[in-house]
Amino acid sequence: MRKNIWNKKIPTFLGIILITLGVLTTSYLVRIGVIYLSGAAPSDNPQNVQISNITDTSVSITYATQTAVIGTVSIGTSKDTLQTALDDRDQKSGVPKEYLLHSITVKNLKPTTSYVFSITSGSTTYLNNGNLFSVKTAPTLTTTPSSQNPVSGKIIGINGQVPSEALVFVTATNGQTLSTFVQSNGIFIIPLNLFRTSDLTKALQLSPNTKLNLYATDGTNPTQATVLFSDTNPIPTITLGNSYDFTTSTQPVPSNTPNIGFPSFSTNSSLVATPVITTPTKDETFSDQQPQFSGKALPNQEVTIVVHSTDAISTTVTADANGTWSYRPSSPLAPGAHTISITTKNTAGILQTIEQSFTVYASGLQVDQTATPSATPTTIITPTPTTTPAPTLAPTIVATPTLTPLTGTPITVTPRPTLPATGSNTVAVAATIGLVTTGIGIVLYVVSLGIL
Repeated sequence: MRKNIWNKKIPTFLGIILITLGVLTTSYLVRIGVIYLSGAAPSDNPQNVQISNITDTSVSITYATQTAVIGTVSIGTSKDTLQTALDDRDQKSGVPKEYLLHSITVKNLKPTTSYVFSITSGSTTYLNNGNLFSVKTAPTLTTTPSSQNPVSGKIIGINGQVPSEALVFVTATNGQTLSTFVQSNGIFIIPLNLFRTSDLTKALQLSPNTKLNLYATDGTNPTQATVLFSDTNPIPTITLGNSYDFTTSTQPVPSNTPNIGFPSFSTNSSLVATPVITTPTKDETFSDQQPQFSGKALPNQEVTIVVHSTDAISTTVTADANGTWSYRPSSPLAPGAHTISITTKNTAGILQTIEQSFTVYASGLQVDQTATPSATPTTIITPTPTTTPAPTLAPTIVATPTLTPLTGTPITVTPRPTLPATGSNTVAVAATIGLVTTGIGIVLYVVSLGIL
């Protein structure tokens, strides 16, 4: 009889102990913060920024991002006249979509006119070393366009299939750079009847033996090819990731280690995002009803903060000498979803407004985070002139500095600092152990009672 009692009590006691340990572990993790399971989101930094297709009335800006995001350009003759231009594929519908490769053509520009612009990738606006990019359109040509044949061909991926997105660039010695998207069937066509010299002052005349340099990419696999102008309509099929020289043979053996890159950007192309909200991250959750907000702005610059809550909070703080600002509400925020927005000037003198969403839970309640916060803050930036009302949107526009030949050195883009993710994998593992321990304890307890 005594033996049966202990056989029954041991699993009962063990089950109660495991349940207690599991509950205590899980409760502790809830108090210290949210369990975090996934890593940082891919960057939306513009990479390989290029300018092409410069004419007297239009230009194209192209770049790549590591993740599919919406890309636009804000351009004008000054910082007070900026207008928004959409991706070439969105200009007809007027509805911006997310892409990995971006090409934005701005039209209806004035000849021989300087323009300034910024790039908005995802929801962050990027400048050129803290300043607006600049570009000048070409003069109007009085000569009749030539009858030169276009460059055409087909691009396929390393798997033999047509890539979902791909860009093709073409240039020649002493010639400008032209670009186009690859069509859904893999075909590309780049007209050469308006091909200009590199200084954009006159048409570039091509002979049958003129060598053209082509560069193609799907954002991951770069390809370069050299071809004679006489053999460009069409050129042999090109597989991404290889390098070709069609001047020696129409079927050369491709090399899978091409030494290639985008054409050089003739101005300093380091991109910076200003300003930013570092805390909260996108959709971050807080168990503290008076969370600490922080971010970056220009050194010693005023930052207007608005917390959109049941009772809206509006205040102004000043960034320190390093550009860091912080703010903690003086009273608890109501539980629920909130947004915080900041407004401050960037180095171009333009007021930018950034907005971030977050959630506050009542003290003592478990945080239910169905979506892990992103490690990169999502911002909504609306460039607003400091002295004049925001300009109305106009038809697409694009601008860029003068390009050097396609064989130039690839541009190097300085990425934004990656923000550390909230929480840690250690916390996630501990939470999992606590939950599993609780489950095992419940099972042992139920079995000991003879219910199962």
